[in-house]
Amino acid sequence: MAKITTRSQFKTYCLRKLGFPVIEINVDDDQVNDRIDEALSFWGDYHYDGTEKLFMKHAITAEDIDRQWIYAPDAIQFVTGVMPFDLSNASINMFDLRYQLRLHDLYDFTSVSYVSYEITMQHLRTLNLLFSGTPQFRFNRHQNKVFLDIDWTRDVQPGNYVIIECYRTLEPETITLTGTLSCAPGSNTVTGVGTKFDQELVDFDFITIGTEQKQVRKISSPTSLELEGNPAQTYTNVTAVIEGVTDVWNDRFLKKYACALIKRQWGSNLKKFSGIQMPGGVTLDGQVIYDEAVAEIEKMEEEIYMMGSLPSEIFTG
Repeated sequence: MAKITTRSQFKTYCLRKLGFPVIEINVDDDQVNDRIDEALSFWGDYHYDGTEKLFMKHAITAEDIDRQWIYAPDAIQFVTGVMPFDLSNASINMFDLRYQLRLHDLYDFTSVSYVSYEITMQHLRTLNLLFSGTPQFRFNRHQNKVFLDIDWTRDVQPGNYVIIECYRTLEPETITLTGTLSCAPGSNTVTGVGTKFDQELVDFDFITIGTEQKQVRKISSPTSLELEGNPAQTYTNVTAVIEGVTDVWNDRFLKKYACALIKRQWGSNLKKFSGIQMPGGVTLDGQVIYDEAVAEIEKMEEEIYMMGSLPSEIFTG
């Protein structure tokens, strides 16, 4: 069987696995699509292959400070951490303690023990955690807002960067961005009309403009972004798309789970006709189909909760 890379192929596979075209599958096309969406949602929520970990950087704006929260794109599913705002991890100079330790006590790994250095660094990290701590945050993906429990007038300034550790749902289908955009070969800046770049993209995403696929270097505003490299030609008021991760459709668990959901829908549709005898002596028994599907779904969900779920940091962070 060829590799499944589209929704239509995935739908055909599921129906064929249930018996079509040898058996009539009494499920409406909209019902099939609903069950596939339901399977994708569960797979993205609980399966470790349904998300990717990334670090989203955001430049603080005056609007962020006024409203005291940061917008998170729709694709962000979980936020597990926010990097500290202090300068302990910034570039160091010759007056920094770490520089002096490395210069005088750790100049040669072959003749000097690094144990004292590591102990000193652990002590410094403990002091930093004690006096500075890590930013506390709150996040709900239905709001698309990351609330930082900080003093917004003291701890951050416009232009400062916040690094957010998060998980992003893999999207198998191609997404068309909101609005239209324009760009030219002489610049890597893309300007949009009616666009929501800061809500639909994160830095380093790949977007397709015309026939060119470009990587996003920086999202400057909802209507402006910078690309890695200039476009090869001029584009005026065109739409851009984000290519989906088509390999998702070939995931073994997703196929099994979607088939079970469609089977349950099939049984649910037929249950009202239970016991009715068809021409030729065939008797409909939708309850059996329904019960089999429910048992399959419960088994797969139990397995995913026990073995295939996301790292525990998501639930404890």
